Amino acid sequence: MHAYMHAVVIKMSNKKARLGSEHPLCDSIQLVMLILYFAVWGIDSLSYFVFGVSTVFVGFTSFPLLLLPAFLSWSFGIYFVFKSHEAIFGETTGKPKLNDSGVYSWVRHPMYLGILMFCLGFLFIMFSFLSFGVWIAFFIFYDKMTTYEEKDLIQLLGEEYINYQKRVPKWGLRLPGRRPE
Repeated sequence: MHAYMHAVVIKMSNKKARLGSEHPLCDSIQLVMLILYFAVWGIDSLSYFVFGVSTVFVGFTSFPLLLLPAFLSWSFGIYFVFKSHEAIFGETTGKPKLNDSGVYSWVRHPMYLGILMFCLGFLFIMFSFLSFGVWIAFFIFYDKMTTYEEKDLIQLLGEEYINYQKRVPKWGLRLPGRRPE
C-alpha cells in the first residue's frame, strides 16, 4: 500500500486503503523544488565566493549571529518532520481517524512546514535573493497542494475536519495550551 507522506492528519491503518487524496504530482514536484532550491542556493552562494557576483546579500550581520536562527530553523524543521511522520506512520489499528494531537494540534501541515523551515535555515546562513524567490515559490506550491489535499479531507471527514481547520492554523503555530480565538 502506498503510504501518503503529506499533511494528512489521519492516522494510518494497514487495514484501510482510503486515507485521503494526495496531490497527483506531489512527490515529483517536491523533489524538483528541493533540487532547484538547493541548486540555486548552492550555485548563487558559490558564485559569490568564486566570482564575487551573485544575488547573495552579505554583510548585514556577522556569520556567527546567523548560525542561531539557522540552527533554530533546522531544529524546528527536523522536529516537525519527525513528529508528523511518527504520527502518520506510527503503529495504529482500526479505521483511520483525525489526529489532532501533538504537532497536529499546533499546525495542520507540520511535515510541509518542517521542510520549509529546514530550507529557510540555509537562507539564514547565506541569504540569496534567487534562493529566496525559489523558497517563496516552494511555499506557494505547498499552499496550493495543501488546499487540494484539504478539499479531499473535507469530503472524507466532513464537519470534523472543518472544525479542525477552525481550531488549528494552516501554517502559523497555535502554541500548546492556547485556545483558538
